[in-house]
Amino acid sequence: MNKWLYAGIVGFSLILLPAAWLCADVIILKNGRVIKDVTIKEEGDILICETSTQSYFISKSTVENIIRTGKKPLLTQAREFIPTLPGRIKGFVRDYFAFTAVVAGFLILLMGLAAFKFIWVNIRAVMSTGSRRRDIIRAIRRLDTDEKSVLREFFLQQANTLEMPVEDRVVSGLVQKGILRTTRDKGEYTVCGLLLPVTLSAAAQKHIRPKTVGLPPNIHAVDDEKLKDELARSRPQFMYDMAGFYQLLGKNRPDLR
Repeated sequence: MNKWLYAGIVGFSLILLPAAWLCADVIILKNGRVIKDVTIKEEGDILICETSTQSYFISKSTVENIIRTGKKPLLTQAREFIPTLPGRIKGFVRDYFAFTAVVAGFLILLMGLAAFKFIWVNIRAVMSTGSRRRDIIRAIRRLDTDEKSVLREFFLQQANTLEMPVEDRVVSGLVQKGILRTTRDKGEYTVCGLLLPVTLSAAAQKHIRPKTVGLPPNIHAVDDEKLKDELARSRPQFMYDMAGFYQLLGKNRPDLR
């Protein structure tokens, strides 16, 4: 859209500026009058003369001689042209009002559309982000028992990122709700399905605490065997399946206590 705006401005300027770059000639009339710094176009028996401030017609029958002086230096042209620019614009608007109104309206429309697009894109992104954050907070407040057991793993294992089977019903649901997010797209297949590293989303991190998932503030400082046994029994089934799988492969088995 911006390129059309620039094209319109350049085109409008090109309509106004050509006279500044034409030849500056001298006309000597038969009555002895000398007219300097004019650009001349011949149409039959008429000379169309233009200066920096006006344009008029002269009959060739009244002309004694025409001296072609060639182009003026660019700096001189600029000095002569710039002061006359407001008058030229006014004259152009007066003579070509309809065209000027259409071009000006088109440029204003382009600028308005560009401004609207910029505002709409940014507002929509902010609104979408805010709506998504509210949905995540609402989902955290409605966590069920299985979802809490999955989220407890981050506190029990004291890890920011864990490998979990993203095809598991509960893990997949937490990802779709925006509470969990995967950190890469490639993983390995195990007896539990595709394992991918997952972490709490930025919005979820601010609202999920040990208390949120049914844990005491500092679970690793608690010396209560009964509580530890209850937590071990409530851990996700895939944690036990993965432990057995890794044991068969000769890898370290995750601590389930």
